[in-house]
Amino acid sequence: MFDIPMKTTGAMSSSDLLSLNRTAGAGMPTNNIGAAPMQQNNYSAQPNFQNNMNYNQPQQGGFNQGMASQPMQNNFSQPMQNAQPQQNFSQPMQNTQPQQSFSQPMQNTQPQQSFSQPMQNTQPQQNFSQPMQNTQPPAPRQRPKSTGVQLKKGQKVSLSQMNPQLAQIQVCLGWDILNQECDLDASAFMLGADNKVVGDDWFVFYGQPTSPDGSITHSGDSNGAGVGDDEIITIDLKKISPNVQKITFVVTINEAREKRLNFSMVQNAYVRVVDKSTNKELVRFMLSEYFATVTSMVVGELYNKGGQWRFNPVGNGFAEDLAGLCGVYGVNVAD
Repeated sequence: MFDIPMKTTGAMSSSDLLSLNRTAGAGMPTNNIGAAPMQQNNYSAQPNFQNNMNYNQPQQGGFNQGMASQPMQNNFSQPMQNAQPQQNFSQPMQNTQPQQSFSQPMQNTQPQQSFSQPMQNTQPQQNFSQPMQNTQPPAPRQRPKSTGVQLKKGQKVSLSQMNPQLAQIQVCLGWDILNQECDLDASAFMLGADNKVVGDDWFVFYGQPTSPDGSITHSGDSNGAGVGDDEIITIDLKKISPNVQKITFVVTINEAREKRLNFSMVQNAYVRVVDKSTNKELVRFMLSEYFATVTSMVVGELYNKGGQWRFNPVGNGFAEDLAGLCGVYGVNVAD
């Protein structure tokens, strides 16, 4: 049991060397030298205190054991090897996840990207610019030159006095649009004395271009191309039914409610009356009121008074579409 720590340390005391020489029968002069180690052997006999466990346990760091025994090395090496606190310290040093976590938000500049996207995402401006582009007036149309009487709103005039032989006229309408989605249509309601249509068929528009008595013909829906008037309604005054007291001309915007369109997107609208036999313009009325709340416009009325056909420039707006105006004038519209 004693030689185990000696092998472990790789050292041998002088007393053990002397006993080893005696056992081998060697008479080497080192025995004289070994006298001094005998004293050391006597001194080394003190390890009998090893029997005193109470003394040795606290004296594990004693002189002899510290010089020749393993516990000193073990006791010293264990705290030296037990560098777990350093490992624990190095782990937080290596565990730079907080820095990584900090660097991730620094690298994760998505908030900045999110901020930059709205900055780059100028679609609201693009969406705003599209209406701005749509509100650009088209190239000037080549309208017929005005040669007739310029009427103001509510200024009624007798067409029969201008030409007592007047038989056929053309009600010509035109307009310029600021929003290219605007599709304007002209229509005519043939009304009786009660200011309602004589019948459901007495309503002339692009879908029903001819009146029941054959007196009115619609030229059809205009695509806004070319020159001249946009839409023309031809009227044979001699063929108009006696039940018809007034013909009301309206201009509506197709699908105005669905597309949120209105007459603020229209300009330079007019209506003029032409003597078809001579192709001479009799009167012209330029509309001057364009409101965002208006989706349809009553531009004028043709009525008979005292055997004379007269024209009334109205220019009143309604917040109704074509179907709504049909209800106003008594046309039963199928659902």
